Amino acid sequence: MDHWKKQGIENFLIEIEKYYEDCSADYFSGMSIVDKLNKEESKYLNEVLDLPKIVGASSKYILNETLKDKSKNKFAYFLLRSKNIELEVNNLDDSKKTVFIRLAENYISEKNGFLIYSINELFGRNYKIKEEDVVFINKIYKQLKSQSEQERWYFLRFAVILNDTEKFKLIYQKQREMFVILSLKLQKPIHFNFPNLLGVLNNAIQHYRESGDIILHAMNIYKQSDLIRQLDARKGNFNRKLQEYHQNKPFQDKEFEEVVKLVFPELK
Repeated sequence: MDHWKKQGIENFLIEIEKYYEDCSADYFSGMSIVDKLNKEESKYLNEVLDLPKIVGASSKYILNETLKDKSKNKFAYFLLRSKNIELEVNNLDDSKKTVFIRLAENYISEKNGFLIYSINELFGRNYKIKEEDVVFINKIYKQLKSQSEQERWYFLRFAVILNDTEKFKLIYQKQREMFVILSLKLQKPIHFNFPNLLGVLNNAIQHYRESGDIILHAMNIYKQSDLIRQLDARKGNFNRKLQEYHQNKPFQDKEFEEVVKLVFPELK
């Protein structure tokens, strides 16, 4: 192993312990080295990194334990996204809560996309949805206090339905398209700052063209076609965009379509 890389790892061991004590900052000195390690260097890091000692918990529950304390959220997230650091993510803690549940509890009320991003990172570590997750998601729906919380809840629900790393990654990458379809299903704009569904559809047919067919299919299945035509009658912008879409339609994202049909089986 390169001498300087080994020295960098040893410095990292000192700094990560300090960061656990005070992780109020977004970064700590030397943290980036974790993403630059080869296989041999990663093996060495995991041999010398004593997370149970730093966190004060069994190696089975490192994330579960750190996520119990919101002041340790940045530390927990650093571990979660640092793929070269080995972590067990599929264990229930002493409260019978999973890492998925701990993330949802911590971030469901945050006014950003951090929860969905974190769930994506968790799936990237081959997390498998458990019965406790299903029960938790169904239970918290009645406790939601805002539309933004509801939006995050839907992606938690999608995660539970899909229970698959690659499939969730795909809808994570196409969040806006998913919200278009969800808006059509719920018959009102979800996530988008438009006064009605016409604005949502005008935007979608112009900007999400690789998913145009599944969006238009959803519009018909959820019986919103007549409403869209009525709203569009005066200016006709949607009709013009629709004609142009059909004339110059790009190849459709069939993989995304298949995942959408798993989340919304009525679209099959």
